[in-house]
Amino acid sequence: MSFFYGIDVGGTAVKIGRFNKEKLLERFELPTDISDGGQHILSGIAAALRAHGTADGAGIGVPGPVLPDGTVNRCVNLGWGVCNPAQELTTLTGLPVKACNDADAAALGEQWQGGGRGFADILLVTLGTGVGAGCVTGGKLLFGSHGAAGEIGHLCMDPEETRLCSCGNHGCLEQYASATGIAAMARQAGLGEVSASEVFDYAGKGDRTSLSVVDKACDVLGRGIASVCAVLDPEAVVLGGGVSGAGELLRANVEKYFRKYAFHACRGTKILLAELGGDAGIYGCARLAME
Repeated sequence: MSFFYGIDVGGTAVKIGRFNKEKLLERFELPTDISDGGQHILSGIAAALRAHGTADGAGIGVPGPVLPDGTVNRCVNLGWGVCNPAQELTTLTGLPVKACNDADAAALGEQWQGGGRGFADILLVTLGTGVGAGCVTGGKLLFGSHGAAGEIGHLCMDPEETRLCSCGNHGCLEQYASATGIAAMARQAGLGEVSASEVFDYAGKGDRTSLSVVDKACDVLGRGIASVCAVLDPEAVVLGGGVSGAGELLRANVEKYFRKYAFHACRGTKILLAELGGDAGIYGCARLAME
């Protein structure tokens, strides 16, 4: 039987799963060692893999843009500059290793065994501290020529916005639809220091101010997704990340606005919720290793 490792490198923890070609067999974590510019991260992963058994290959997802050849163009929160973690991990372990962006890995995982299973073409939209996306086309990841495919969080939705986005521009999608953006809009609306989760909780109980914040977030998100679908035309859009914990209140409202703004040929695109939670990345990385 063939075995594969899926490795999801985050800023605080590295999640690792050992899979066969059908399912997750074992899951474990180790802290992300960002000391000395992150130079010990891969050696720590290699040691962990050796301790958990042989495999036929591995996939690694990292928080930064990744080119099809595995070259990473900086992972700021890991301390990495331009590097090739796939090649380096192959040298350390002897395994064939493939690399991708963490959001892309989550998209491939959801397409394989999560909310997007059964579809060959999906767009996963991750709603967390920021907004990201991964695109699977014909069962394969779309990387883009600069490794930046899926950076939909920085679509300009309102050029008149006065607030500054973390990227340096104004009116980006993630200023309205991320957990950070929703909390900021809630403060502006007079709700005080509340989290995005609390805003959705209050909205679910009928609080009118919270409902207006949710409506604004879903309007902008639905419009942004409609724009992306006019280019990619996926079979389904899967909503993931921490904000997706709001469940049907989020999904139904995003779907409503997506249908309002979408090009007529795309209006039948399914809007779904992710199912793998924080493990989507390890599933996707393992699937990448199987290809």
